[in-house]
Amino acid sequence: MASYRVDTDQILALVAKARLIGQQIEQRIADVEHEVADLHIEWQGSAAEAHRAKHDTWQREMQDMKSALADLETAARAARARYLANVEHNKGMWP
Repeated sequence: MASYRVDTDQILALVAKARLIGQQIEQRIADVEHEVADLHIEWQGSAAEAHRAKHDTWQREMQDMKSALADLETAARAARARYLANVEHNKGMWP
């Protein structure tokens, strides 16, 4: 019988690292937004419209990323719990 081992803590650590990267991206976007706001420039015309459209896209994509990372963390934690429960169940079957 083949054996294998799963490092469930490492999987959760990778998910936490992905969440941290997401937070860093979010902070960088916020920094850019603050810099643009600090310019005190009233844009008009196509440049202003393009900037607003890109900003709206960033905001939607940031929300999508945050949602995906939350889903990933939930799935990883659930998979870890199921895996560990199965390990304990199997140990009980084979004394």
